[in-house]
Amino acid sequence: MDYKWGVECLGSVNTGSYPTFAETGGERPLLLIADGVNLFYYNLKEGGSLHYINLPDRINEQGAKIKPTHVQVVSGSIIVNDSGSGYAYYSIPYPLSQTTRQVYKIVNGEVQYKPDNITPDTETVQSDQYVFLDDYGTPLYKNGESNSDAISALYAIGSNLIVFGPKSIEFWQRGDAEQYQTWVRTSYTFNREVGLDSPKSVASVNNNVCFVSNGMNAGRAVFAISGTEFQKISETWLDEILDNSDTDNAIGFAYSRSNHAFYGLYIPNAQNKRSRTFVYDFSTHQWAERSSRNFETGRDLAWNLIYPVWFDNRTVFGHIGDGELVYLDDNFHREEVNENESVSLIRRRQSPVIMNNYQNFTFDELGVELNTGSINDYSVNPKVQLEISEDGGNSFGNTVLEECGKTGQYFYRVRFLNLGVQRLCVVRLTFSENMDVTLTNASIRVSPLGFSM
Repeated sequence: MDYKWGVECLGSVNTGSYPTFAETGGERPLLLIADGVNLFYYNLKEGGSLHYINLPDRINEQGAKIKPTHVQVVSGSIIVNDSGSGYAYYSIPYPLSQTTRQVYKIVNGEVQYKPDNITPDTETVQSDQYVFLDDYGTPLYKNGESNSDAISALYAIGSNLIVFGPKSIEFWQRGDAEQYQTWVRTSYTFNREVGLDSPKSVASVNNNVCFVSNGMNAGRAVFAISGTEFQKISETWLDEILDNSDTDNAIGFAYSRSNHAFYGLYIPNAQNKRSRTFVYDFSTHQWAERSSRNFETGRDLAWNLIYPVWFDNRTVFGHIGDGELVYLDDNFHREEVNENESVSLIRRRQSPVIMNNYQNFTFDELGVELNTGSINDYSVNPKVQLEISEDGGNSFGNTVLEECGKTGQYFYRVRFLNLGVQRLCVVRLTFSENMDVTLTNASIRVSPLGFSM
Protein backbone atom coordinates (compact mmCIF):
# COMPACT_ATOMS: atom_id res chain seq x y z
CA MET A 1 0.00 0.00 0.00
CA ASP A 2 2.80 2.40 0.88
CA TYR A 3 4.87 2.27 -2.31
CA LYS A 4 7.64 4.71 -3.11
CA TRP A 5 7.83 6.80 -6.23
CA GLY A 6 10.89 8.56 -7.51
CA VAL A 7 10.96 12.22 -8.37
CA GLU A 8 11.08 12.64 -12.15
CA CYS A 9 13.24 15.43 -13.55
CA LEU A 10 15.86 16.25 -16.11
CA GLY A 11 16.98 19.85 -16.10
CA SER A 12 17.12 22.62 -13.53
CA VAL A 13 14.11 21.21 -11.68
CA ASN A 14 14.61 18.95 -8.65
CA THR A 15 11.66 17.55 -8.51
CA GLY A 16 -7.60 20.36 -4.38
CA SER A 17 -9.81 19.18 -7.17
CA TYR A 18 -12.75 16.75 -7.16
CA PRO A 19 -14.09 15.83 -4.65
CA THR A 20 -13.48 19.12 -2.88
CA PHE A 21 -12.35 19.41 0.71
CA ALA A 22 -12.77 22.48 2.92
CA GLU A 23 -12.25 23.00 6.64
CA THR A 24 -14.63 25.03 8.78
CA GLY A 25 -13.65 26.70 12.03
CA GLY A 26 -15.15 26.85 15.50
CA GLU A 27 -14.89 24.45 18.43
CA ARG A 28 -15.62 21.51 16.11
CA PRO A 29 -12.86 21.29 13.43
CA LEU A 30 -14.67 19.73 10.49
CA LEU A 31 -13.72 18.45 7.06
CA LEU A 32 -16.34 19.00 4.34
CA ILE A 33 -16.59 16.68 1.32
CA ALA A 34 -18.75 17.18 -1.78
CA ASP A 35 -18.90 14.20 -4.13
CA GLY A 36 -21.26 15.49 -6.82
CA VAL A 37 -24.39 14.05 -5.18
CA ASN A 38 -24.04 14.38 -1.41
CA LEU A 39 -22.33 16.61 1.13
CA PHE A 40 -20.57 15.11 4.17
CA TYR A 41 -18.68 16.37 7.17
CA TYR A 42 -16.06 14.66 9.30
CA ASN A 43 -15.01 15.70 12.81
CA LEU A 44 -11.21 15.92 12.73
CA LYS A 45 -10.98 16.11 16.52
CA GLU A 46 -13.32 13.30 17.49
CA GLY A 47 -12.88 11.00 14.48
CA GLY A 48 -15.59 8.44 13.83
CA SER A 49 -17.56 8.18 10.61
CA LEU A 50 -18.74 10.56 7.90
CA HIS A 51 -21.99 12.42 8.57
CA TYR A 52 -24.51 13.59 5.98
CA ILE A 53 -25.48 17.24 5.68
CA ASN A 54 -29.10 17.65 4.61
CA LEU A 55 -29.24 19.41 1.26
CA PRO A 56 -32.08 21.80 0.36
CA ASP A 57 -34.45 21.37 -2.56
CA ARG A 58 -33.63 23.31 -5.69
CA ILE A 59 -35.40 26.63 -5.68
CA ASN A 60 -36.45 26.09 -9.32
CA GLU A 61 -37.38 22.39 -9.11
CA GLN A 62 -39.66 21.16 -6.36
CA GLY A 63 -38.65 17.88 -4.72
CA ALA A 64 -35.19 17.65 -6.32
CA LYS A 65 -32.16 17.96 -4.03
CA ILE A 66 -29.18 20.05 -5.10
CA LYS A 67 -26.04 18.21 -6.28
CA PRO A 68 -22.86 19.94 -5.08
CA THR A 69 -19.49 19.32 -6.76
CA HIS A 70 -17.56 22.05 -4.90
CA VAL A 71 -17.69 23.23 -1.29
CA GLN A 72 -15.82 26.16 0.25
CA VAL A 73 -15.89 28.12 3.52
CA VAL A 74 -15.70 31.94 3.58
CA SER A 75 -15.91 33.87 6.86
CA GLY A 76 -17.41 30.79 8.50
CA SER A 77 -20.13 30.43 5.88
CA ILE A 78 -20.34 27.16 3.94
CA ILE A 79 -21.12 27.63 0.26
CA VAL A 80 -21.76 24.94 -2.36
CA ASN A 81 -22.67 24.98 -6.03
CA ASP A 82 -25.48 22.96 -7.60
CA SER A 83 -24.36 21.25 -10.78
CA GLY A 84 -27.96 20.71 -11.87
CA SER A 85 -29.27 24.29 -11.65
CA GLY A 86 -26.19 26.52 -11.68
CA TYR A 87 -27.11 28.25 -8.38
CA ALA A 88 -24.98 28.48 -5.22
CA TYR A 89 -26.39 27.77 -1.74
CA TYR A 90 -24.81 29.12 1.43
CA SER A 91 -25.20 28.97 5.21
CA ILE A 92 -25.20 31.39 8.09
CA PRO A 93 -21.72 31.74 9.69
CA TYR A 94 -20.50 28.61 11.52
CA PRO A 95 -23.69 26.56 11.14
CA LEU A 96 -22.05 23.39 12.53
CA SER A 97 -20.28 24.93 15.51
CA GLN A 98 -22.96 23.32 17.72
CA THR A 99 -24.81 20.05 17.25
CA THR A 100 -28.24 21.71 17.63
CA ARG A 101 -29.78 25.02 16.65
CA GLN A 102 -32.81 27.10 17.65
CA VAL A 103 -35.09 28.13 14.76
CA TYR A 104 -38.56 29.59 14.45
CA LYS A 105 -41.42 27.12 14.55
CA ILE A 106 -43.15 27.20 11.17
CA VAL A 107 -46.55 25.63 10.44
CA ASN A 108 -48.04 25.90 6.93
CA GLY A 109 -45.50 28.56 6.11
CA GLU A 110 -46.36 30.80 9.07
CA VAL A 111 -44.38 31.62 12.20
CA GLN A 112 -46.02 30.28 15.37
CA TYR A 113 -46.26 32.42 18.54
CA LYS A 114 -46.28 31.66 22.23
CA PRO A 115 -49.54 32.16 24.23
CA ASP A 116 -48.83 35.89 24.60
CA ASN A 117 -49.19 36.18 20.77
CA ILE A 118 -46.11 38.41 20.78
CA THR A 119 -43.09 36.18 21.27
CA PRO A 120 -42.25 33.90 18.31
CA ASP A 121 -42.20 30.22 19.23
CA THR A 122 -38.98 28.29 18.53
CA GLU A 123 -37.90 24.68 18.25
CA THR A 124 -34.61 22.79 18.45
CA VAL A 125 -33.31 21.12 15.29
CA GLN A 126 -30.15 19.20 14.39
CA SER A 127 -27.64 21.66 12.91
CA ASP A 128 -26.64 19.37 10.03
CA GLN A 129 -30.29 19.19 8.90
CA TYR A 130 -30.66 22.97 8.69
CA VAL A 131 -27.33 24.14 7.23
CA PHE A 132 -28.55 25.96 4.10
CA LEU A 133 -31.74 27.39 5.60
CA ASP A 134 -32.24 30.56 7.60
CA ASP A 135 -34.14 30.63 10.89
CA TYR A 136 -37.43 30.79 8.97
CA GLY A 137 -36.63 27.63 6.99
CA THR A 138 -36.02 29.56 3.76
CA PRO A 139 -33.15 28.43 1.47
CA LEU A 140 -30.19 30.81 1.21
CA TYR A 141 -29.01 30.96 -2.40
CA LYS A 142 -27.37 33.19 -5.00
CA ASN A 143 -26.57 33.02 -8.70
CA GLY A 144 -23.91 34.53 -10.93
CA GLU A 145 -24.40 38.13 -11.99
CA SER A 146 -22.46 38.16 -15.29
CA ASN A 147 -24.89 37.19 -18.06
CA SER A 148 -26.91 35.43 -15.33
CA ASP A 149 -24.20 32.80 -15.65
CA ALA A 150 -24.42 29.36 -14.04
CA ILE A 151 -22.02 28.51 -11.20
CA SER A 152 -19.98 25.43 -12.07
CA ALA A 153 -17.12 25.68 -9.51
CA LEU A 154 -16.01 27.61 -6.42
CA TYR A 155 -12.65 28.33 -4.84
CA ALA A 156 -11.87 30.44 -1.76
CA ILE A 157 -8.62 32.25 -1.03
CA GLY A 158 -8.95 33.85 2.40
CA SER A 159 -12.04 36.06 2.43
CA ASN A 160 -12.29 36.08 -1.39
CA LEU A 161 -14.46 33.57 -3.20
CA ILE A 162 -13.76 32.94 -6.89
CA VAL A 163 -16.99 31.95 -8.65
CA PHE A 164 -16.50 30.09 -11.93
CA GLY A 165 -19.13 29.96 -14.64
CA PRO A 166 -19.08 28.65 -18.22
CA LYS A 167 -19.03 32.22 -19.57
CA SER A 168 -17.57 34.38 -16.80
CA ILE A 169 -15.55 34.44 -13.58
CA GLU A 170 -16.50 36.62 -10.60
CA PHE A 171 -15.05 37.50 -7.20
CA TRP A 172 -17.33 37.56 -4.15
CA GLN A 173 -16.86 38.51 -0.51
CA ARG A 174 -19.05 38.39 2.56
CA GLY A 175 -20.56 41.71 3.64
CA ASP A 176 -21.69 42.36 7.22
CA ALA A 177 -24.44 44.93 6.73
CA GLU A 178 -27.29 42.54 7.48
CA GLN A 179 -27.97 40.07 10.27
CA TYR A 180 -26.90 37.00 8.30
CA GLN A 181 -24.47 38.87 6.05
CA THR A 182 -24.73 39.16 2.29
CA TRP A 183 -22.53 38.24 -0.64
CA VAL A 184 -20.96 41.21 -2.41
CA ARG A 185 -19.49 41.05 -5.87
CA THR A 186 -16.15 42.83 -5.49
CA SER A 187 -14.69 42.78 -8.99
CA TYR A 188 -16.06 42.85 -12.50
CA THR A 189 -13.77 40.43 -14.27
CA PHE A 190 -13.72 38.70 -17.64
CA ASN A 191 -17.20 38.82 -19.10
CA ARG A 192 -17.88 36.73 -22.22
CA GLU A 193 -14.11 36.31 -22.60
CA VAL A 194 -12.88 33.68 -20.14
CA GLY A 195 -15.04 31.09 -18.43
CA LEU A 196 -14.48 27.66 -16.93
CA ASP A 197 -14.35 24.68 -19.28
CA SER A 198 -13.43 21.87 -16.85
CA PRO A 199 -14.96 22.13 -13.34
CA LYS A 200 -12.54 19.52 -11.97
CA SER A 201 -9.48 21.37 -13.32
CA VAL A 202 -9.57 24.06 -10.60
CA ALA A 203 -6.64 23.81 -8.15
CA SER A 204 -4.62 26.24 -6.02
CA VAL A 205 -0.83 26.61 -6.17
CA ASN A 206 0.79 29.10 -3.76
CA ASN A 207 -2.34 31.31 -3.82
CA ASN A 208 -2.55 31.01 -7.61
CA VAL A 209 -5.81 29.39 -8.72
CA CYS A 210 -5.38 27.49 -12.01
CA PHE A 211 -8.08 26.21 -14.36
CA VAL A 212 -8.84 25.26 -17.97
CA SER A 213 -10.71 28.07 -19.73
CA ASN A 214 -13.64 27.51 -22.07
CA GLY A 215 -12.02 28.79 -25.26
CA MET A 216 -14.86 31.18 -26.18
CA ASN A 217 -12.42 33.95 -27.02
CA ALA A 218 -9.21 32.29 -28.24
CA GLY A 219 -9.43 28.52 -27.79
CA ARG A 220 -9.01 26.44 -24.64
CA ALA A 221 -6.06 27.36 -22.43
CA VAL A 222 -4.79 27.11 -18.85
CA PHE A 223 -5.09 30.32 -16.82
CA ALA A 224 -3.76 31.26 -13.39
CA ILE A 225 -5.52 33.79 -11.14
CA SER A 226 -3.39 35.75 -8.68
CA GLY A 227 -5.55 38.09 -6.60
CA THR A 228 -7.91 39.36 -9.29
CA GLU A 229 -5.35 39.26 -12.11
CA PHE A 230 -5.55 36.66 -14.89
CA GLN A 231 -2.52 35.21 -16.66
CA LYS A 232 -2.43 32.62 -19.42
CA ILE A 233 0.24 30.06 -18.52
CA SER A 234 -0.28 27.37 -21.16
CA GLU A 235 1.82 27.31 -24.32
CA THR A 236 0.58 26.98 -27.89
CA TRP A 237 1.30 23.27 -28.16
CA LEU A 238 -0.72 22.56 -25.01
CA ASP A 239 -3.58 24.77 -26.21
CA GLU A 240 -3.74 22.68 -29.38
CA ILE A 241 -3.92 19.48 -27.34
CA LEU A 242 -6.71 20.95 -25.20
CA ASP A 243 -8.65 22.05 -28.28
CA ASN A 244 -8.51 18.50 -29.66
CA SER A 245 -9.28 16.69 -26.40
CA ASP A 246 -12.33 15.85 -24.34
CA THR A 247 -11.65 18.10 -21.35
CA ASP A 248 -14.98 17.64 -19.53
CA ASN A 249 -13.31 15.35 -16.98
CA ALA A 250 -9.84 16.93 -16.92
CA ILE A 251 -8.57 16.98 -13.33
CA GLY A 252 -6.29 19.63 -11.83
CA PHE A 253 -4.07 19.08 -8.80
CA ALA A 254 -1.16 20.81 -7.08
CA TYR A 255 1.86 19.96 -4.97
CA SER A 256 5.22 21.39 -3.93
CA ARG A 257 8.64 19.80 -3.98
CA SER A 258 12.15 21.15 -3.28
CA ASN A 259 11.06 24.80 -3.42
CA HIS A 260 9.11 24.18 -6.63
CA ALA A 261 5.33 24.53 -6.84
CA PHE A 262 3.51 22.48 -9.49
CA TYR A 263 0.10 22.58 -11.13
CA GLY A 264 -0.81 19.25 -12.72
CA LEU A 265 -3.49 18.60 -15.33
CA TYR A 266 -4.65 15.04 -15.97
CA ILE A 267 -6.61 14.65 -19.23
CA PRO A 268 -8.22 11.17 -19.31
CA ASN A 269 -9.27 11.42 -22.96
CA ALA A 270 -6.66 13.57 -24.70
CA GLN A 271 -5.61 13.58 -28.34
CA ASN A 272 -5.82 10.16 -30.01
CA LYS A 273 -7.97 8.97 -27.07
CA ARG A 274 -4.88 8.57 -24.87
CA SER A 275 -4.72 9.76 -21.27
CA ARG A 276 -1.96 12.30 -20.57
CA THR A 277 -0.70 14.37 -17.63
CA PHE A 278 0.98 17.77 -17.97
CA VAL A 279 2.66 19.67 -15.12
CA TYR A 280 3.54 23.37 -14.87
CA ASP A 281 6.39 24.54 -12.63
CA PHE A 282 5.72 28.03 -11.22
CA SER A 283 9.43 28.42 -10.38
CA THR A 284 10.78 27.84 -13.90
CA HIS A 285 7.55 28.74 -15.78
CA GLN A 286 7.93 25.60 -17.87
CA TRP A 287 5.59 22.74 -18.76
CA ALA A 288 6.55 19.07 -18.79
CA GLU A 289 4.68 15.87 -19.46
CA ARG A 290 4.63 13.34 -16.64
CA SER A 291 4.21 9.71 -17.66
CA SER A 292 4.47 6.18 -16.33
CA ARG A 293 5.51 2.99 -18.09
CA ASN A 294 3.66 -0.25 -18.48
CA PHE A 295 5.76 -2.84 -16.61
CA GLU A 296 5.14 -5.56 -19.19
CA THR A 297 5.24 -3.66 -22.50
CA GLY A 298 7.45 -0.68 -21.60
CA ARG A 299 5.05 1.72 -23.37
CA ASP A 300 4.38 5.18 -21.96
CA LEU A 301 1.11 5.75 -20.13
CA ALA A 302 -0.41 8.76 -18.38
CA TRP A 303 1.17 9.50 -15.01
CA ASN A 304 -0.33 7.04 -12.54
CA LEU A 305 -0.38 9.58 -9.69
CA ILE A 306 -3.13 12.06 -8.82
CA TYR A 307 -4.68 13.96 -5.87
CA PRO A 308 -1.50 14.80 -3.90
CA VAL A 309 -1.59 15.84 -0.24
CA TRP A 310 1.11 16.77 2.24
CA PHE A 311 0.96 14.28 5.12
CA ASP A 312 3.49 13.19 7.75
CA ASN A 313 6.24 15.27 6.09
CA ARG A 314 5.74 13.47 2.79
CA THR A 315 3.92 14.15 -0.48
CA VAL A 316 1.34 11.38 -0.76
CA PHE A 317 -0.49 10.60 -4.03
CA GLY A 318 -3.30 8.28 -4.98
CA HIS A 319 -2.66 5.72 -7.72
CA ILE A 320 -5.13 5.99 -10.62
CA GLY A 321 -4.95 2.32 -11.52
CA ASP A 322 -5.43 0.48 -8.25
CA GLY A 323 -6.23 3.13 -5.63
CA GLU A 324 -3.08 2.48 -3.59
CA LEU A 325 -1.27 5.29 -1.76
CA VAL A 326 2.26 6.17 -2.87
CA TYR A 327 4.75 8.79 -1.75
CA LEU A 328 7.57 10.71 -3.41
CA ASP A 329 11.17 9.94 -2.41
CA ASP A 330 13.95 12.27 -3.57
CA ASN A 331 16.56 9.50 -3.30
CA PHE A 332 14.61 6.89 -5.25
CA HIS A 333 14.54 7.12 -9.05
CA ARG A 334 12.25 4.26 -9.98
CA GLU A 335 8.50 3.54 -9.98
CA GLU A 336 7.40 0.70 -7.75
CA VAL A 337 4.88 -1.50 -9.56
CA ASN A 338 4.35 -3.66 -6.47
CA GLU A 339 6.35 -4.73 -3.43
CA ASN A 340 8.77 -6.78 -5.54
CA GLU A 341 8.94 -5.08 -8.94
CA SER A 342 9.85 -1.60 -10.18
CA VAL A 343 10.79 0.19 -13.41
CA SER A 344 13.35 2.93 -14.02
CA LEU A 345 12.22 6.52 -14.32
CA ILE A 346 12.87 7.88 -17.79
CA ARG A 347 13.82 11.56 -17.70
CA ARG A 348 13.82 13.44 -20.99
CA ARG A 349 14.52 16.93 -22.30
CA GLN A 350 13.61 17.81 -25.87
CA SER A 351 14.70 20.85 -27.86
CA PRO A 352 12.55 23.04 -30.09
CA VAL A 353 13.05 22.74 -33.84
CA ILE A 354 16.61 23.68 -34.81
CA MET A 355 17.01 25.23 -38.27
CA ASN A 356 19.00 27.82 -40.22
CA ASN A 357 16.44 29.70 -42.32
CA TYR A 358 15.49 26.39 -43.92
CA GLN A 359 19.03 26.02 -45.33
CA ASN A 360 21.12 22.88 -44.94
CA PHE A 361 23.76 22.78 -42.22
CA THR A 362 26.17 20.25 -40.77
CA PHE A 363 25.43 19.46 -37.14
CA ASP A 364 29.00 19.45 -35.85
CA GLU A 365 28.53 19.18 -32.09
CA LEU A 366 26.01 19.06 -29.26
CA GLY A 367 27.55 19.85 -25.89
CA VAL A 368 25.67 19.09 -22.69
CA GLU A 369 26.71 19.91 -19.13
CA LEU A 370 25.30 17.39 -16.66
CA ASN A 371 25.40 17.10 -12.89
CA THR A 372 24.80 13.46 -11.93
CA GLY A 373 24.88 14.02 -8.18
CA SER A 374 26.23 11.39 -5.82
CA ILE A 375 25.35 7.93 -4.54
CA ASN A 376 27.19 5.32 -2.50
CA ASP A 377 28.80 3.60 -5.51
CA TYR A 378 31.19 6.16 -6.99
CA SER A 379 32.42 3.63 -9.58
CA VAL A 380 29.16 3.96 -11.50
CA ASN A 381 29.63 5.68 -14.85
CA PRO A 382 26.12 6.62 -16.09
CA LYS A 383 25.22 7.25 -19.72
CA VAL A 384 22.92 9.67 -21.48
CA GLN A 385 21.11 8.83 -24.71
CA LEU A 386 20.73 11.17 -27.71
CA GLU A 387 18.05 10.86 -30.41
CA ILE A 388 17.51 13.14 -33.42
CA SER A 389 14.23 13.74 -35.23
CA GLU A 390 14.10 15.11 -38.78
CA ASP A 391 10.30 15.55 -38.86
CA GLY A 392 9.72 18.05 -36.06
CA GLY A 393 9.72 15.55 -33.20
CA ASN A 394 7.12 13.08 -34.49
CA SER A 395 9.63 10.24 -34.86
CA PHE A 396 13.26 9.77 -33.83
CA GLY A 397 16.14 7.91 -35.42
CA ASN A 398 18.90 5.72 -33.99
CA THR A 399 20.17 6.38 -30.48
CA VAL A 400 23.68 7.54 -29.52
CA LEU A 401 25.05 6.83 -26.02
CA GLU A 402 27.74 8.85 -24.25
CA GLU A 403 29.16 8.58 -20.74
CA CYS A 404 28.20 11.35 -18.31
CA GLY A 405 31.24 11.09 -16.06
CA LYS A 406 31.47 9.19 -12.81
CA THR A 407 29.06 9.91 -10.02
CA GLY A 408 30.11 13.04 -8.13
CA GLN A 409 31.95 14.58 -11.10
CA TYR A 410 29.91 17.77 -11.15
CA PHE A 411 29.48 19.83 -14.33
CA TYR A 412 30.83 17.07 -16.55
CA ARG A 413 30.58 18.05 -20.22
CA VAL A 414 29.24 15.47 -22.68
CA ARG A 415 30.05 15.97 -26.37
CA PHE A 416 28.13 14.42 -29.27
CA LEU A 417 30.13 14.96 -32.50
CA ASN A 418 29.45 14.70 -36.26
CA LEU A 419 25.66 14.44 -36.18
CA GLY A 420 25.20 14.69 -39.95
CA VAL A 421 23.64 17.11 -42.41
CA GLN A 422 20.30 18.57 -41.33
CA ARG A 423 17.73 21.00 -42.65
CA LEU A 424 15.63 21.06 -39.50
CA CYS A 425 15.85 18.76 -36.52
CA VAL A 426 14.81 18.17 -32.93
CA VAL A 427 17.18 16.62 -30.38
CA ARG A 428 16.06 14.59 -27.36
CA LEU A 429 18.16 13.54 -24.38
CA THR A 430 17.15 10.61 -22.17
CA PHE A 431 18.52 9.59 -18.77
CA SER A 432 17.33 6.52 -16.85
CA GLU A 433 20.06 5.80 -14.29
CA ASN A 434 19.06 5.32 -10.66
CA MET A 435 20.50 8.64 -9.46
CA ASP A 436 19.98 12.40 -9.40
CA VAL A 437 20.67 14.35 -12.57
CA THR A 438 20.49 18.03 -13.51
CA LEU A 439 21.07 19.45 -16.98
CA THR A 440 22.79 22.75 -16.25
CA ASN A 441 23.76 23.93 -19.74
CA ALA A 442 23.77 22.96 -23.41
CA SER A 443 25.19 24.33 -26.66
CA ILE A 444 25.27 23.41 -30.35
CA ARG A 445 27.84 24.04 -33.07
CA VAL A 446 26.75 23.99 -36.72
CA SER A 447 28.24 24.92 -40.11
CA PRO A 448 25.81 26.47 -42.64
CA LEU A 449 26.05 25.00 -46.12
CA GLY A 450 24.24 27.86 -47.87
CA PHE A 451 21.95 25.81 -50.08
CA SER A 452 18.56 24.14 -49.65
CA MET A 453 17.46 20.64 -50.52
